Amino acid sequence: MAIFVGEHSATIDDKGRIVLPSAFKKAMGEMSLDFVILEKNRFGSCIDIHTEQRWIEKVNQFQSRLNSLNPVHDKLLQAYFRNFIRIGVAENGRINIPDTFLKFANLKRKVKFIGMLTTIRLIDDNEITESEITDEEYLRILSELKGENNN
Repeated sequence: MAIFVGEHSATIDDKGRIVLPSAFKKAMGEMSLDFVILEKNRFGSCIDIHTEQRWIEKVNQFQSRLNSLNPVHDKLLQAYFRNFIRIGVAENGRINIPDTFLKFANLKRKVKFIGMLTTIRLIDDNEITESEITDEEYLRILSELKGENNN
């Protein structure tokens, strides 16, 4: 399994092309890097990038909770799959992000890749400050999760 950590700056060209950071390509190691899956992240203006292996695991986990004979679940599955696209990766690690995904995530020119363990998040440089929490919030939430300040 590839593990992604760290933050890397990059530039999207006029045709929507961007090169994956070398640290992330190295993390993928021997994995087939022919394709990646882009996901519209519905919690913010960003795109999540998955290896095919990780995406298949994610989809299988989601589908296992659905009843294939339930029409509501079928509609949910259709809506779920609309968030993804499978795209090719060039030998140098370049990917071409479709316009619909660029617009969804408000990706302009300067972007950040953020390693999120098994996923890579792609976010516009201007959006990143809006999506971050302050150091104080971060420490408060960590403390709450550890049960130290339960009121």
